[in-house]
Amino acid sequence: MSSTNNAKGNSVMSVSLRAAHRQKKISDTCTCHKRRLDLATTEAVSVIDFFYESSYWIPDYDYQAMEQQKVSITETNFGGIVYSSDGMETFSDHALCPHPLMAHHKPQCQHQQQSPDAITGGGDGDCGISGNGRQRQSGFLVKRLNAKKTMAEISIPGMRAVFGLGSSLIRRVIWIVILITCFGIAVVQVRDRVIYYMSTPVTVNVRVSRNETLPFPILSICNKNMFNMTAMWILKTEKANLITRTNGTVLSQKEIDNWDVADLVGVRGYDVLELWNFISHSIERMIIECFFGRNKTCEERGKWTRIYNYMGVCYSYTLDSVVDTTGLFNNFYLRLHDVEPLAYKGDASGWKLLIHDRKDSPLVILRSHGTTLYRGWAKDMRVFVRQFRTLNTESRQCSDDHDYSYSKCVAQCFSKAVTDATTCRLPYIDADTVGAVKLCNDSQTYAAANDKVENLLFFGKWSENNCTSCPRQCHQDFYITYTETTEMKRGQENLGKLRIFYQDMTYDDIEEEYGYTAIPLLCDIGGSLGLLLGASVLTFFEIIEAISAALFHLTAIFTTCCCLMHFSSIGP
Repeated sequence: MSSTNNAKGNSVMSVSLRAAHRQKKISDTCTCHKRRLDLATTEAVSVIDFFYESSYWIPDYDYQAMEQQKVSITETNFGGIVYSSDGMETFSDHALCPHPLMAHHKPQCQHQQQSPDAITGGGDGDCGISGNGRQRQSGFLVKRLNAKKTMAEISIPGMRAVFGLGSSLIRRVIWIVILITCFGIAVVQVRDRVIYYMSTPVTVNVRVSRNETLPFPILSICNKNMFNMTAMWILKTEKANLITRTNGTVLSQKEIDNWDVADLVGVRGYDVLELWNFISHSIERMIIECFFGRNKTCEERGKWTRIYNYMGVCYSYTLDSVVDTTGLFNNFYLRLHDVEPLAYKGDASGWKLLIHDRKDSPLVILRSHGTTLYRGWAKDMRVFVRQFRTLNTESRQCSDDHDYSYSKCVAQCFSKAVTDATTCRLPYIDADTVGAVKLCNDSQTYAAANDKVENLLFFGKWSENNCTSCPRQCHQDFYITYTETTEMKRGQENLGKLRIFYQDMTYDDIEEEYGYTAIPLLCDIGGSLGLLLGASVLTFFEIIEAISAALFHLTAIFTTCCCLMHFSSIGP
């Protein structure tokens, strides 16, 4: 004990401890000479375990008790070697290290007198800890993070067995295998759920709704006998007479019969559009009767519009209002008449009908989606409305524009394909779509353009799948028809009768919704992690806290070591 009490001539303190199986060499870093740790006034000490990466606060040292147990507390040079000897077990394998992080650390600290404040931080040298034992930012001792202890405190079953100090090697290995296996299975399940979520699955809800009114569709009708043969005979006769007067050549009837529409371009100075209008089937001659509702003519309730199609000049009927009545005798009624001979061999007599939405273009879909009413037959068409409301997802893209029409986009695509293959424009090609392309106003260009259209439509040179720039509609109304056809009485072979009506005021409302949203995704992920790892959201905060604390303390230790190296290079 006498050697311990007379150790005031040494430079810096050391602690000799029980379990003398390690030696620790500490750099010569502190210049605070002739200081002693007064345990009578020091409540706690922060000590560092370099082997187990642990730190402790040793409270309430009793100097007399330590003296009785022969605990040697002496001051030595930090460049020396600290040897372990019998002492208090709580001090086993620890060393006290100075904390030189102070802007005013001066060598004059070596001339300070021995006092408790010099060690506990009360002096001007800032070389110690506070009187109550708590370490200050510029204090004398460094507290180091207990990484294993922090990891063991994470609330995942098995973490304590892996990182706890009392676990055996076999137990650690078993729990490591279990944790890795469960973690791998959890990663696979979470990945599967995330991929499923990213595919944006949808569910389809179908509801049968009833409304007081319903919109009435557009009726587009074309005579399958493409042109009016009577009007064509008039132009053929005029052309033949003109040739006879000009050249004196008399044409045979067979030659005149072989003339087609292309041969009549230029007669009377007509361009192709004027020619089509002259040889078309007039609506006044084609329609005998038209009513919408009881004792209401079609003209009173709506209007007929002339449209141009590759089938010739056609007509569309648009109702000005909505429908509020149902039944066979309360909607559209039409009687048709056609006595013209067929324009081309192989053509069938009758009319092509198409029920479609107001936004749609019948240019292409009339041929593929239309139905035929033959001469001498009557047809009743019951209409049902299906409203589709679909989602615009990345895997199934559609247009959210309520004014957008897929069929109109396809019609524009077809028009561009025709003009790209020809040098002129046919009557049903919209000038706004193809730009400044002139009409086919001579026989050769008109015939060549018609041949191109035949190749595109009827020989597979074009299909709507070529229109990649036309997305589907997100909002679309489909008119589903159920038809009943009956043969008319004898003597009515050149007539046709059509009735279009709503059976009732119901419609199908079909709507898509996201089938797997963020909430089910989080629930599935939480269920997988909870089942396999026993983890929750709070567990991730514990992991973040442990990592943050580790980074903070490792940064402090790195800074301390750099300062120690700097001051050790300065010397005492």
